[in-house]
Amino acid sequence: MDQEEETKGNTSNFESINITEIPDNDVKLDKENFSKGLMTLLSPVIEEMDSRIVAVKASQKELSKEIERLLAELQLFVEAAEPPPIQSSIQKLISARKKLTTTNQTLKTVHDRIERMHAQLSKENT
Repeated sequence: MDQEEETKGNTSNFESINITEIPDNDVKLDKENFSKGLMTLLSPVIEEMDSRIVAVKASQKELSKEIERLLAELQLFVEAAEPPPIQSSIQKLISARKKLTTTNQTLKTVHDRIERMHAQLSKENT
């Protein structure tokens, strides 16, 4: 019940203030004072934000110029550098792989023959 009494008390305070009782001159002065106070409060913040935005824009311009410079240097490097001649090495590797495959097939054939001969000798000994 205490909250209800407080709420009723607050409501009665609000009801007792009648806006029509405040003279127009006082309302205008209050609006002007509020506007001046708000401007006084926000002006330094806005000016600081503005100066920081200007600094960020300048920094971004500088970064953009640096990126362009690096791209130009990289382009010169790409144009100047010749790829190493690896085609002959690739052909050598392909040839070596073919020889290795052929050798492995030959070894497998020899191994199979030896296994058959071993099996035959085992049969003859028993």
